[in-house]
Amino acid sequence: MYGLKALLVGCQGQTLAAVRHELEQLSIEIEYQARDVDSCLSFLAAHPSETRLFVVHPGSPIQSQVIQRLVDSVAGRPILVLVDAARDLCVVPCRPTIEAIELPFRPDHLRSAIHRLATQIPQTAARCRTILVLGATEGVGCTTVAVNLASELARLEKGSCILAEQAVAFGRLANYLGIRPKVTLYDLVSDLDHMDEARMRDALTPIDDNLDVLVGSYREITPFMITPEVAFKALACAMQLARTVVVDARHHFEEVDLDFAAKSQHVVLVAKPSIPSLHSMRTLLEALLRRGSLGKHYVVINQYVASADAISRHTIEGHLNEHEVFLVASDPAIALAENSGRLLRKSAPDSEALGDISTLARAILGMLPEQQPRSSLRDSLKRMAQSLNLG
Repeated sequence: MYGLKALLVGCQGQTLAAVRHELEQLSIEIEYQARDVDSCLSFLAAHPSETRLFVVHPGSPIQSQVIQRLVDSVAGRPILVLVDAARDLCVVPCRPTIEAIELPFRPDHLRSAIHRLATQIPQTAARCRTILVLGATEGVGCTTVAVNLASELARLEKGSCILAEQAVAFGRLANYLGIRPKVTLYDLVSDLDHMDEARMRDALTPIDDNLDVLVGSYREITPFMITPEVAFKALACAMQLARTVVVDARHHFEEVDLDFAAKSQHVVLVAKPSIPSLHSMRTLLEALLRRGSLGKHYVVINQYVASADAISRHTIEGHLNEHEVFLVASDPAIALAENSGRLLRKSAPDSEALGDISTLARAILGMLPEQQPRSSLRDSLKRMAQSLNLG
């Protein structure tokens, strides 16, 4: 699935047997077994490759310089470190491409670590951009932002984009978009061992040029416990099929949700222009900061009405300690688009909210803001006359 081969370093006995079994289940071929880091580096010198997973059991107590030598030598490639005691976890370097688990490991812990590593491999990250859209509270319009952001990213980049939802048990996207896919995310993750790119492709529904959707259960409520293995394997599969993956987050703040957010390349955080919502946003920002979130975050204030009584952009930025927030206008075109199951780009291409979401998409892509066309003298005089009730 991942196009990876594994190098095992220092794995012996029962640990070796357990690791071999789990890698076989993931279709990851074991290319070489090295007795220690020195023999591993000798093998690498003679057999260079960019697509390797390193599984290392350095023994106990861990000598930090040994791990550091390997980290420095493999230049950002994924490393899974097996430690004999929890106290040794603090010796392992904190990097996006390094995971550590304690022995004896649970199979789901090892698979989850590998799935997380797969989404952080430099080659994979360069090939596919991941964006999580997360609401600070319920009712802030997170799904509306996610749907139309994905549409704008697909349009601007002219590359394949997958819009997926994190809610497995009962999703929003199928009803929001008026689609009825035969295969849902629930169907995929219910048989996790057989979930791969081919099965995920069967679950994708095209809704626009370069834009496909992966939805959660919608025919009925199907309780399901999301684990790190489920979340990161689904993401890793989607990343094999698209240039950009936009995830409409479920509104939960459990360990798996915060871990998923911390590992995403871009996190779009959505709130409303109200004091309770902004307080929640500040708490969420602080939580991600404490977890060492890896990606770039974008704060979006949705349903914003510019008026003398509104909370100003400057006040919001000061309250959240953010140098830039994105304002998305409260726009009646959104309700019309939702009621017709259409994208804003299709139903109201000139809407103010769509222009704001497009500005956010351009920021994520590193593009300059769109230049507004200059108004003609006739248009200016017409608007002036309308403001004066003269026509």
